[in-house]
Amino acid sequence: MIRTWVISGIVYVGLVIASYSAITGENPLNSGGMDHGEHEEQSSQSDGFEEHGDHGEQTPSEEESHMNDHQNHNMSNDSDVQTGVSYENEHLQIELMDDEGNAPELEVSHEKELHLIVVSEDLEEFIHLHPEKQTEGTFSVKTPLDYGRYKAFVDITPKNKEYVVEANELVVGDDVSESEETELTADTSMTKEVLGKTVTLDASGIEVGEDATLSFDLHGEVPKPYLGALGHVVILDEAGEKFIHVHPSSETETVFETHFEEPGLYKVWAEFDLPDSGVVAFPFVIEVN
Repeated sequence: MIRTWVISGIVYVGLVIASYSAITGENPLNSGGMDHGEHEEQSSQSDGFEEHGDHGEQTPSEEESHMNDHQNHNMSNDSDVQTGVSYENEHLQIELMDDEGNAPELEVSHEKELHLIVVSEDLEEFIHLHPEKQTEGTFSVKTPLDYGRYKAFVDITPKNKEYVVEANELVVGDDVSESEETELTADTSMTKEVLGKTVTLDASGIEVGEDATLSFDLHGEVPKPYLGALGHVVILDEAGEKFIHVHPSSETETVFETHFEEPGLYKVWAEFDLPDSGVVAFPFVIEVN
């Protein structure tokens, strides 16, 4: 009886091997034969995302395409909103997109939804603009720019979204020279005259990590309210990367309070709307110890 079972078992195994070989064309007695076939099947399912299309997951090509669509936008890890700035036919175009792929809803800040600060790479030219909304998430403003390299800062306050203002690199014109490192020199005189108007800055004793006070003496001039304040101050570090935009600490004095996280040289532009001159920007270079 046992002999009969053994013979039957051998015959059965032989039939299984013969059937497998006839169907697959492979010898399962070779090392890893059947395991290799199973591994290939599992790999084909795990290497691609097409199998999960019904679940709303993107294929790698779809993800790559989505990223390429927005590669000209600027978004840091701390920001929920991307910004993109381009220049064509003397128009600056601004595009906004939040982390969900939608146009962010913006708060009105100092009478405008969007403030655009454009500075030349050497921090010599300064332009404060207020583009008009074209559609949700897109703004435009006409302004002629000379050939060269610029940094554009989109200053907005999105509702219920984190936002960090960072530089958008902008190149205007062809055959523009390579970017050069900006080198500032601290002003020895803190009195500036622009368009016949004189302003003196007191920025003494500013140190990293301490409350910093910037006090401006307008030498008898009384500024008119400008965008809901007596003035605006924009500050950039020497590299043109760290952006600070502050407003007066009171409604009656041209005194501004801010905070510096790193030592170094900073370019300060103080804007005031003065009688007979309109809005004038006074530039200063200060050193933070």
